[in-house]
Amino acid sequence: MAGKGADVYLLDTNPDAAEVKTELFANPYQTMQSGALASLDEYMKTDSYWNDTTYNKKILNAGQYDGKQYIIPLSCYYYVLSGSNDIEKVTEETLGEWLEQAEKEDGSGLKEAIDGSLYLTAGRWYQPAADYETQQVLFDKEKWTAFAESFLSLQQEWLVDMVDNIEEQYQIQPIGSLTGGEEVYVKTIPELEGRKMASVMTYGAVGMSSDHKEKAYEFLMLFLNDKMQEKEDGIENIGQVFSTTDGIAVEKSEIRNWLYDCSDVTISAVEESFEELDGAYFITDVEKTLTSDIQKVVEWGVEPENGWEKFVSDLADRVWKQYEMQVKE
Repeated sequence: MAGKGADVYLLDTNPDAAEVKTELFANPYQTMQSGALASLDEYMKTDSYWNDTTYNKKILNAGQYDGKQYIIPLSCYYYVLSGSNDIEKVTEETLGEWLEQAEKEDGSGLKEAIDGSLYLTAGRWYQPAADYETQQVLFDKEKWTAFAESFLSLQQEWLVDMVDNIEEQYQIQPIGSLTGGEEVYVKTIPELEGRKMASVMTYGAVGMSSDHKEKAYEFLMLFLNDKMQEKEDGIENIGQVFSTTDGIAVEKSEIRNWLYDCSDVTISAVEESFEELDGAYFITDVEKTLTSDIQKVVEWGVEPENGWEKFVSDLADRVWKQYEMQVKE
Protein backbone atom coordinates (compact mmCIF):
# COMPACT_ATOMS: atom_id res chain seq x y z
CA MET A 1 0.00 0.00 0.00
CA ALA A 2 2.92 2.31 0.71
CA GLY A 3 4.51 1.48 -2.64
CA LYS A 4 7.25 -0.83 -1.40
CA GLY A 5 7.70 -4.19 -3.03
CA ALA A 6 7.79 -7.57 -1.37
CA ASP A 7 10.82 -8.79 0.59
CA VAL A 8 10.52 -12.25 -0.96
CA TYR A 9 8.77 -13.45 -4.09
CA LEU A 10 7.73 -17.12 -4.29
CA LEU A 11 5.87 -17.65 -7.54
CA ASP A 12 4.74 -20.29 -9.98
CA THR A 13 4.15 -20.20 -13.71
CA ASN A 14 1.72 -21.67 -16.19
CA PRO A 15 3.54 -24.62 -17.75
CA ASP A 16 1.97 -24.14 -21.19
CA ALA A 17 -1.41 -22.87 -22.34
CA ALA A 18 -3.59 -25.25 -20.38
CA GLU A 19 -4.22 -23.00 -17.39
CA VAL A 20 -5.20 -19.38 -17.82
CA LYS A 21 -4.38 -17.10 -14.92
CA THR A 22 -2.79 -13.74 -14.37
CA GLU A 23 0.81 -13.97 -13.23
CA LEU A 24 2.53 -11.31 -11.16
CA PHE A 25 5.51 -11.30 -13.52
CA ALA A 26 4.27 -12.04 -17.04
CA ASN A 27 7.86 -11.92 -18.26
CA PRO A 28 10.52 -12.64 -15.59
CA TYR A 29 13.28 -11.63 -18.04
CA GLN A 30 11.91 -8.11 -18.23
CA THR A 31 11.44 -8.08 -14.45
CA MET A 32 15.14 -8.85 -13.97
CA GLN A 33 16.02 -6.05 -16.40
CA SER A 34 13.74 -3.56 -14.65
CA GLY A 35 15.70 -3.44 -11.39
CA ALA A 36 12.78 -4.73 -9.29
CA LEU A 37 14.81 -7.67 -7.97
CA ALA A 38 17.98 -7.75 -5.90
CA SER A 39 21.15 -9.49 -7.02
CA LEU A 40 21.76 -12.58 -4.87
CA ASP A 41 25.40 -13.18 -5.77
CA GLU A 42 26.99 -11.83 -2.58
CA TYR A 43 24.79 -14.07 -0.42
CA MET A 44 25.28 -17.14 -2.63
CA LYS A 45 29.08 -16.79 -2.46
CA THR A 46 29.06 -17.26 1.32
CA ASP A 47 26.31 -19.91 1.35
CA SER A 48 27.80 -23.40 1.78
CA TYR A 49 24.76 -24.90 0.04
CA TRP A 50 26.15 -23.94 -3.36
CA ASN A 51 29.52 -25.63 -2.71
CA ASP A 52 28.12 -29.13 -2.37
CA THR A 53 24.71 -29.44 -3.97
CA THR A 54 22.88 -31.64 -6.47
CA TYR A 55 21.15 -28.55 -7.87
CA ASN A 56 21.28 -28.53 -11.68
CA LYS A 57 23.36 -25.39 -12.33
CA LYS A 58 22.21 -25.27 -15.96
CA ILE A 59 18.72 -24.49 -14.67
CA LEU A 60 20.13 -21.79 -12.40
CA ASN A 61 21.29 -19.90 -15.50
CA ALA A 62 17.68 -19.06 -16.36
CA GLY A 63 17.56 -16.64 -13.43
CA GLN A 64 20.64 -14.65 -14.47
CA TYR A 65 20.87 -11.31 -16.23
CA ASP A 66 24.02 -9.40 -17.09
CA GLY A 67 26.11 -11.95 -15.21
CA LYS A 68 24.15 -11.65 -11.96
CA GLN A 69 21.72 -14.01 -10.26
CA TYR A 70 18.31 -12.46 -9.61
CA ILE A 71 15.98 -15.46 -9.62
CA ILE A 72 16.43 -18.95 -8.19
CA PRO A 73 14.31 -21.63 -9.90
CA LEU A 74 12.82 -24.11 -7.42
CA SER A 75 11.19 -26.59 -9.76
CA CYS A 76 11.10 -27.19 -13.49
CA TYR A 77 8.83 -28.76 -16.08
CA TYR A 78 9.58 -30.70 -19.24
CA TYR A 79 8.10 -33.43 -21.41
CA VAL A 80 9.37 -36.97 -21.80
CA LEU A 81 8.66 -39.94 -24.01
CA SER A 82 8.07 -42.97 -21.82
CA GLY A 83 7.14 -46.60 -22.16
CA SER A 84 8.23 -50.05 -21.14
CA ASN A 85 11.90 -50.92 -21.46
CA ASP A 86 11.31 -53.51 -24.17
CA ILE A 87 9.99 -51.03 -26.76
CA GLU A 88 12.07 -49.86 -29.68
CA LYS A 89 14.20 -46.94 -28.49
CA VAL A 90 14.26 -43.51 -30.10
CA THR A 91 17.83 -42.93 -31.20
CA GLU A 92 17.53 -39.59 -33.00
CA GLU A 93 18.78 -36.33 -31.49
CA THR A 94 16.49 -33.55 -32.77
CA LEU A 95 12.72 -33.20 -32.74
CA GLY A 96 12.64 -33.16 -36.53
CA GLU A 97 14.52 -36.47 -36.60
CA TRP A 98 12.02 -37.91 -34.11
CA LEU A 99 9.23 -37.05 -36.54
CA GLU A 100 11.13 -38.72 -39.40
CA GLN A 101 11.64 -41.88 -37.33
CA ALA A 102 7.95 -41.97 -36.41
CA GLU A 103 6.97 -41.61 -40.07
CA LYS A 104 9.12 -44.61 -41.05
CA GLU A 105 7.97 -46.93 -38.29
CA ASP A 106 4.70 -48.80 -38.38
CA GLY A 107 3.24 -50.52 -35.38
CA SER A 108 5.84 -49.25 -32.89
CA GLY A 109 3.42 -46.84 -31.23
CA LEU A 110 5.77 -43.87 -31.64
CA LYS A 111 3.61 -42.46 -34.41
CA GLU A 112 0.52 -42.69 -32.21
CA ALA A 113 2.22 -40.92 -29.30
CA ILE A 114 3.51 -38.07 -31.46
CA ASP A 115 0.17 -37.77 -33.25
CA GLY A 116 -1.80 -37.66 -30.02
CA SER A 117 0.27 -35.37 -27.80
CA LEU A 118 3.19 -33.55 -29.43
CA TYR A 119 1.04 -30.58 -30.47
CA LEU A 120 0.58 -29.72 -26.78
CA THR A 121 4.30 -28.85 -26.66
CA ALA A 122 4.31 -26.44 -29.64
CA GLY A 123 5.73 -23.56 -27.58
CA ARG A 124 8.70 -25.76 -26.71
CA TRP A 125 9.71 -26.76 -30.25
CA TYR A 126 12.38 -24.05 -30.40
CA GLN A 127 14.03 -22.94 -27.15
CA PRO A 128 15.64 -20.69 -26.18
CA ALA A 129 13.78 -18.41 -28.58
CA ALA A 130 15.15 -15.03 -27.46
CA ASP A 131 18.23 -13.49 -25.82
CA TYR A 132 17.13 -10.57 -23.67
CA GLU A 133 20.66 -9.43 -22.86
CA THR A 134 21.69 -8.97 -26.49
CA GLN A 135 18.14 -8.13 -27.60
CA GLN A 136 18.26 -10.85 -30.23
CA VAL A 137 15.44 -13.08 -31.45
CA LEU A 138 16.78 -16.63 -31.69
CA PHE A 139 13.51 -18.16 -32.91
CA ASP A 140 14.26 -19.73 -36.30
CA LYS A 141 11.12 -19.07 -38.35
CA GLU A 142 12.17 -21.22 -41.27
CA LYS A 143 13.11 -24.26 -39.19
CA TRP A 144 10.02 -23.99 -37.00
CA THR A 145 7.71 -23.47 -40.00
CA ALA A 146 9.12 -26.46 -41.89
CA PHE A 147 8.70 -28.73 -38.86
CA ALA A 148 5.23 -27.46 -37.96
CA GLU A 149 3.96 -27.88 -41.51
CA SER A 150 5.34 -31.44 -41.72
CA PHE A 151 3.95 -32.39 -38.33
CA LEU A 152 0.47 -30.95 -38.91
CA SER A 153 0.18 -32.49 -42.38
CA LEU A 154 1.30 -35.91 -41.12
CA GLN A 155 -0.88 -35.57 -38.06
CA GLN A 156 -3.95 -35.28 -40.27
CA GLU A 157 -2.84 -38.24 -42.38
CA TRP A 158 -2.18 -40.40 -39.34
CA LEU A 159 -5.51 -39.43 -37.81
CA VAL A 160 -7.27 -41.09 -40.74
CA ASP A 161 -5.19 -44.25 -40.51
CA MET A 162 -5.21 -44.70 -36.74
CA VAL A 163 -7.28 -47.48 -35.24
CA ASP A 164 -8.74 -47.22 -31.78
CA ASN A 165 -7.54 -50.60 -30.55
CA ILE A 166 -3.80 -49.98 -30.93
CA GLU A 167 -2.12 -50.54 -27.60
CA GLU A 168 -0.24 -47.48 -26.37
CA GLN A 169 3.43 -48.43 -26.19
CA TYR A 170 4.75 -44.89 -25.78
CA GLN A 171 3.43 -41.88 -23.94
CA ILE A 172 4.35 -38.22 -24.20
CA GLN A 173 3.74 -36.61 -20.84
CA PRO A 174 5.07 -34.01 -18.38
CA ILE A 175 7.81 -35.33 -16.14
CA GLY A 176 5.64 -34.70 -13.09
CA SER A 177 2.94 -37.04 -14.39
CA LEU A 178 5.26 -39.96 -14.98
CA THR A 179 4.37 -43.32 -13.54
CA GLY A 180 6.21 -46.52 -14.29
CA GLY A 181 6.44 -50.17 -13.43
CA GLU A 182 9.49 -52.26 -12.73
CA GLU A 183 10.95 -51.47 -16.13
CA VAL A 184 10.46 -48.07 -17.69
CA TYR A 185 12.00 -46.19 -20.60
CA VAL A 186 12.20 -42.40 -20.27
CA LYS A 187 13.69 -40.01 -22.83
CA THR A 188 13.61 -36.22 -22.59
CA ILE A 189 11.99 -34.69 -25.67
CA PRO A 190 14.45 -32.40 -27.49
CA GLU A 191 13.66 -29.26 -29.44
CA LEU A 192 14.44 -28.61 -33.10
CA GLU A 193 18.17 -27.98 -32.51
CA GLY A 194 18.47 -31.04 -30.27
CA ARG A 195 18.62 -29.12 -26.98
CA LYS A 196 16.81 -30.65 -24.01
CA MET A 197 15.25 -27.71 -22.25
CA ALA A 198 13.00 -27.41 -19.20
CA SER A 199 10.77 -24.49 -18.37
CA VAL A 200 10.94 -22.97 -14.89
CA MET A 201 7.86 -24.00 -12.93
CA THR A 202 8.32 -22.34 -9.52
CA TYR A 203 10.90 -19.77 -8.51
CA GLY A 204 11.96 -17.31 -5.85
CA ALA A 205 13.54 -13.86 -5.75
CA VAL A 206 14.28 -11.02 -3.32
CA GLY A 207 12.75 -7.59 -3.82
CA MET A 208 15.16 -4.73 -4.49
CA SER A 209 13.25 -2.49 -2.08
CA SER A 210 13.66 -4.91 0.83
CA ASP A 211 15.49 -3.52 3.86
CA HIS A 212 16.45 -7.05 4.90
CA LYS A 213 17.83 -8.63 1.76
CA GLU A 214 20.11 -11.14 3.45
CA LYS A 215 17.32 -12.40 5.73
CA ALA A 216 15.02 -12.53 2.70
CA TYR A 217 17.58 -14.65 0.86
CA GLU A 218 17.92 -16.97 3.87
CA PHE A 219 14.16 -17.45 3.94
CA LEU A 220 14.08 -18.14 0.23
CA MET A 221 16.78 -20.80 0.61
CA LEU A 222 14.64 -22.74 3.09
CA PHE A 223 12.85 -24.01 0.01
CA LEU A 224 16.09 -25.67 -1.12
CA ASN A 225 18.33 -26.47 1.83
CA ASP A 226 17.52 -28.97 4.58
CA LYS A 227 17.44 -26.58 7.53
CA MET A 228 13.69 -27.01 7.93
CA GLN A 229 13.84 -30.78 7.73
CA GLU A 230 12.67 -32.47 10.94
CA LYS A 231 12.39 -36.14 10.17
CA GLU A 232 11.58 -37.16 13.71
CA ASP A 233 8.35 -35.16 13.52
CA GLY A 234 7.48 -36.36 10.05
CA ILE A 235 7.88 -32.89 8.52
CA GLU A 236 9.05 -32.94 4.93
CA ASN A 237 11.66 -30.66 3.45
CA ILE A 238 9.91 -27.36 2.83
CA GLY A 239 11.26 -27.47 -0.73
CA GLN A 240 9.29 -30.64 -1.38
CA VAL A 241 6.11 -28.99 -0.12
CA PHE A 242 6.54 -26.07 -2.50
CA SER A 243 7.35 -28.17 -5.57
CA THR A 244 4.20 -28.71 -7.60
CA THR A 245 2.87 -32.05 -8.77
CA ASP A 246 3.39 -30.95 -12.39
CA GLY A 247 7.02 -29.99 -11.98
CA ILE A 248 10.10 -31.68 -10.65
CA ALA A 249 12.55 -30.41 -8.04
CA VAL A 250 15.73 -28.78 -9.35
CA GLU A 251 17.89 -30.92 -7.05
CA LYS A 252 18.72 -34.46 -8.06
CA SER A 253 18.79 -35.48 -4.39
CA GLU A 254 15.09 -34.56 -4.10
CA ILE A 255 13.93 -36.72 -7.01
CA ARG A 256 14.00 -39.91 -4.96
CA ASN A 257 11.92 -38.26 -2.25
CA TRP A 258 9.50 -36.92 -4.86
CA LEU A 259 9.09 -40.40 -6.41
CA TYR A 260 9.12 -42.27 -3.11
CA ASP A 261 6.35 -44.67 -4.23
CA CYS A 262 7.98 -45.57 -7.56
CA SER A 263 10.39 -48.37 -8.37
CA ASP A 264 14.15 -47.84 -8.32
CA VAL A 265 14.19 -48.35 -12.09
CA THR A 266 11.67 -45.54 -12.61
CA ILE A 267 13.55 -43.22 -10.26
CA SER A 268 16.85 -43.93 -12.02
CA ALA A 269 15.23 -43.24 -15.41
CA VAL A 270 13.88 -39.91 -14.20
CA GLU A 271 17.24 -38.98 -12.67
CA GLU A 272 18.89 -39.75 -15.99
CA SER A 273 16.41 -37.54 -17.87
CA PHE A 274 17.05 -34.74 -15.37
CA GLU A 275 20.80 -34.96 -15.91
CA GLU A 276 20.26 -34.74 -19.67
CA LEU A 277 18.80 -31.24 -19.44
CA ASP A 278 20.80 -28.59 -21.26
CA GLY A 279 19.16 -25.62 -19.58
CA ALA A 280 15.92 -23.90 -18.65
CA TYR A 281 13.86 -20.88 -19.67
CA PHE A 282 10.81 -18.92 -18.54
CA ILE A 283 7.61 -19.32 -20.52
CA THR A 284 6.15 -16.00 -21.65
CA ASP A 285 2.89 -15.04 -23.33
CA VAL A 286 4.46 -15.75 -26.73
CA GLU A 287 4.94 -19.47 -25.98
CA LYS A 288 1.46 -19.70 -24.48
CA THR A 289 -0.12 -18.11 -27.55
CA LEU A 290 1.89 -20.36 -29.85
CA THR A 291 0.78 -23.50 -28.01
CA SER A 292 -2.84 -22.35 -27.85
CA ASP A 293 -3.01 -21.59 -31.57
CA ILE A 294 -1.57 -24.98 -32.55
CA GLN A 295 -3.81 -26.74 -30.02
CA LYS A 296 -6.95 -25.10 -31.38
CA VAL A 297 -6.29 -26.00 -34.99
CA VAL A 298 -5.32 -29.60 -34.17
CA GLU A 299 -8.29 -30.22 -31.90
CA TRP A 300 -10.60 -28.60 -34.43
CA GLY A 301 -9.52 -31.45 -36.72
CA VAL A 302 -9.85 -29.59 -40.00
CA GLU A 303 -7.12 -28.18 -42.22
CA PRO A 304 -7.22 -24.35 -42.27
CA GLU A 305 -8.94 -22.80 -45.27
CA ASN A 306 -5.65 -21.54 -46.75
CA GLY A 307 -3.74 -24.76 -45.98
CA TRP A 308 -1.11 -25.72 -43.42
CA GLU A 309 1.73 -23.89 -45.13
CA LYS A 310 -0.01 -20.52 -44.95
CA PHE A 311 -1.24 -21.11 -41.41
CA VAL A 312 2.15 -22.00 -39.93
CA SER A 313 3.99 -19.33 -41.93
CA ASP A 314 1.67 -16.58 -40.69
CA LEU A 315 1.89 -17.92 -37.14
CA ALA A 316 5.70 -18.03 -37.22
CA ASP A 317 5.88 -14.46 -38.55
CA ARG A 318 3.56 -13.24 -35.81
CA VAL A 319 5.53 -15.08 -33.11
CA TRP A 320 8.87 -13.71 -34.36
CA LYS A 321 7.51 -10.15 -34.19
CA GLN A 322 6.21 -10.74 -30.66
CA TYR A 323 9.64 -11.96 -29.56
CA GLU A 324 11.23 -8.93 -31.21
CA MET A 325 8.87 -6.62 -29.34
CA GLN A 326 9.61 -8.33 -26.03
CA VAL A 327 13.39 -8.18 -26.27
CA LYS A 328 13.31 -4.49 -27.20
CA GLU A 329 10.83 -3.34 -24.52
